[in-house]
Amino acid sequence: ASSTRATMLLAIAASALAPRLALRAAPGASPHAASCVRMAAPEEFDYLVIGGGSGGIASARRAAAHGARACVIERSRLGGTCVNVGCVPKKVMFNAATVLEMIHQSEGYGISVGGASFDMKAIKAKRDAYVTRLNGIYANNLANSDVTFVEGDARFTGPKTVAVGDRTLTGKSVLIAVGGRPSVPDIPGAAELGITSDGFFELDSVPDRVAVIGSGYIAVELAGIL
Repeated sequence: ASSTRATMLLAIAASALAPRLALRAAPGASPHAASCVRMAAPEEFDYLVIGGGSGGIASARRAAAHGARACVIERSRLGGTCVNVGCVPKKVMFNAATVLEMIHQSEGYGISVGGASFDMKAIKAKRDAYVTRLNGIYANNLANSDVTFVEGDARFTGPKTVAVGDRTLTGKSVLIAVGGRPSVPDIPGAAELGITSDGFFELDSVPDRVAVIGSGYIAVELAGIL
């Protein structure tokens, strides 16, 4: 195999959510007897939002501003695709690529720039730190809007009722805003060599060769950056 790194970038963009009833023998009862485990009283909300992306957070905060008791449930980082593996980090990478391109073209404008180099690990660290700061801002915005934040996976256990760990939450209205999950095509080599647009933001070095599968705006943007 060639020593040259080859990476296939599958340009598809970025999450999903099911009930459990435990039975046990009542104290002092026959070993054949069983009773339902008493669950904690459900936490009641006017508006329950499953998914802490841009849409879910904005909807919950707007509802709270109108007096609703709102709750956002998210198992991963707040902000969704746009903040974590979409628009925001993409713009950081696009700006970095633009600066490097300007340096490459500088001699054509009579400007000599010597010794310029690009450190992918350095820009990744700075970009990830920026995204982490944004995650904190989203959390503060929820708190400042009196929106309850619950971290974990939501599982529907009944109409307008979900379980998150050992907590049970109900909502008069429930919004499912969980976004999507990348889908890797069933073609030879895709699983072994391919990454999705999420994986692009995990790269800490620039691949020597890239095949971008797709021609949507995500594919075009990431191909341009690379």
